[in-house]
Amino acid sequence: MDIKLLLWLQELRGSFLDSILLTVTDFVVSPVMYIFVAVLYWCFNKGAATYLAMNLSFGMLVNQFLKNIFCVYRPWIRNSQVVPPEAAKEGATGYSFPSGHTQLAASEFLSIAHWQKKRIWIVCICIFMTLLVMFTRMYLGVHTLQDVLASLLIAMVIIFANAKLLHWVDGGNNRDVPVLIIGLVLTAAMLIFTALKPYPKDYTAEGALLVDPAHMITDCYAAAGCVSGFLVGWVLERRFIRFKTDVSGKARFGRAIFGSVVLYVCATFLRDAMTNIHMNWGEFVFFFFAFVYILFIHPAIFTTVEKLASKKNM
Repeated sequence: MDIKLLLWLQELRGSFLDSILLTVTDFVVSPVMYIFVAVLYWCFNKGAATYLAMNLSFGMLVNQFLKNIFCVYRPWIRNSQVVPPEAAKEGATGYSFPSGHTQLAASEFLSIAHWQKKRIWIVCICIFMTLLVMFTRMYLGVHTLQDVLASLLIAMVIIFANAKLLHWVDGGNNRDVPVLIIGLVLTAAMLIFTALKPYPKDYTAEGALLVDPAHMITDCYAAAGCVSGFLVGWVLERRFIRFKTDVSGKARFGRAIFGSVVLYVCATFLRDAMTNIHMNWGEFVFFFFAFVYILFIHPAIFTTVEKLASKKNM
């Protein structure tokens, strides 16, 4: 049934809708969403952004772990009648189940919906955007119904569990430390498992691997870097910085611009430099640094600068 649905949707393609939906599906994995989380954290609502970053990073790790466990091939590999647009295939590498784009969209938009649950219009927009991304992945022929539904369910479980976890951490002293330790241990165990497990090695008629396990292992290192960086940055900020967001508009502007520029430069130059040294650990270090920078390093910088400026003006 899943392939039949994709073939039916495929008959609808070929209009201006294709480019619109390609733009939608690319948006959820673009740097824009990460900059949004960072600026929200630095300037407006630290708690909501922490929750959003936690859901994003944990969701990425679980999604990638499951991809590497089940090793489900993409729809067009399973059935040659499925023909996605080339532009969609470029961003649909690796295994199919569960959907990474859906995972990111659900983590992003449903976290915002949970945060803004009293504003029904925002909740409706967030739910619509999540469902739209799920539809685009099937419309473009790069995921099945099972792929997107599984990702939606996983994201909802993580969002619910993290809300409970953060409430528990805030309810006592030093509860962030066991979360940090357990999280790092589980992340390390995931990396070891995915690096050592056997993977299917099927080849095209030209002799190329249908899915290269080395690339999938690299994606696990990237996801592990996100979670490790989140946990370390989150705990360090809680214990040593504890910055506030109720500052002047000028301070918010400075925080947002400087931090965004640093993130852009790192994404443009640091990632390539690190992966040229070592692909797997380069990905891990880049994403680890990005999350630690967002959660701890940049807050430490602007807190120090703002304190010095305040003393100078006294």
